[in-house]
Amino acid sequence: MAFVADTLTPLVSRTAGSARAGLSRSPATLAVLALSGAALLWSGNFFAGHVAADIMPPATLSAARWLVALLLLLPFTGREIATNRDEILKRWPLWAAAGILNIAVFTVLIYAGLAHTSLVNGSIIGSAAPIVVGLFGWLLLAERTSLRARFALAVSTAGVALIVLHGDLRNLIALDLNGGDLMLFLGISAFALYAVLLKRFPTGLSAAAALAVSIPFGLIALAPLAIWEIGTRGITAGQLGNAALIIAYVASLPTLGFVLWARGVAVIGPTRAGQFLQLVPVFGSALAVGLLGEVLHLHHALGFALVLGGIALCDHRIPQRAQG
Repeated sequence: MAFVADTLTPLVSRTAGSARAGLSRSPATLAVLALSGAALLWSGNFFAGHVAADIMPPATLSAARWLVALLLLLPFTGREIATNRDEILKRWPLWAAAGILNIAVFTVLIYAGLAHTSLVNGSIIGSAAPIVVGLFGWLLLAERTSLRARFALAVSTAGVALIVLHGDLRNLIALDLNGGDLMLFLGISAFALYAVLLKRFPTGLSAAAALAVSIPFGLIALAPLAIWEIGTRGITAGQLGNAALIIAYVASLPTLGFVLWARGVAVIGPTRAGQFLQLVPVFGSALAVGLLGEVLHLHHALGFALVLGGIALCDHRIPQRAQG
């Protein structure tokens, strides 16, 4: 979890810096509430993506989400982007890669996967993101790993496999795998590449500006698929209201989650804050059971336990750094 916290923190570094001055004297309880709120809003993104499956196709939802998000961000980031335009133009391949991986590939695969699997499955598989990010950091950045870290990776991988196979090894032998689960895992892998990219090439832009700069590249990549979806499926007149509500949520509140995350990190630091990412699948599963009537099975519980166990093992191997 600490690796993911460290990769997410640059996205909100300036927000965190400004928040630190105002919150450093606040009780740790406020940080806990902020970080828990971020996890809840992010789990709501999974919920909205699952519900949207019957209303609008994934690329259309992704394009609409990020277009609205860009319109919301530009009034607050336009001056910073203009001031740093030379640096932004010089590093355009970085922003293009970030936009394609995070805005296009990751988001579409997550929404497409949630359309073909349960919200419980999606939430728990999503909790493996820290392990995948750590694996890619090891493979691509040559970050040092220990035997404990490799064992942690094996434990969490076993947990994800248990969920994808629905607790039955015969599904692997027969190659009877759920396509939605596989798309979710591929989406997480795209996010891992994105996180490692940010860690390898950190930016001096604020969180909002960095996101705003990368969105157009993602929208360009999304446009052909979204246009094709609209032409072949579209959205019926009776679904426009629900579609608008879903787009409004995914374009705004999950982004607010990054602000809450920054405020929590400013108080307790990225390593400890990273533990709160584990609440995302907990909230997601609660929404699935409470609002959608999904059923938790034994393989869900065992798989989730293995994923969290692997994450806990990874956290224990990471030395504490100066917080903030």
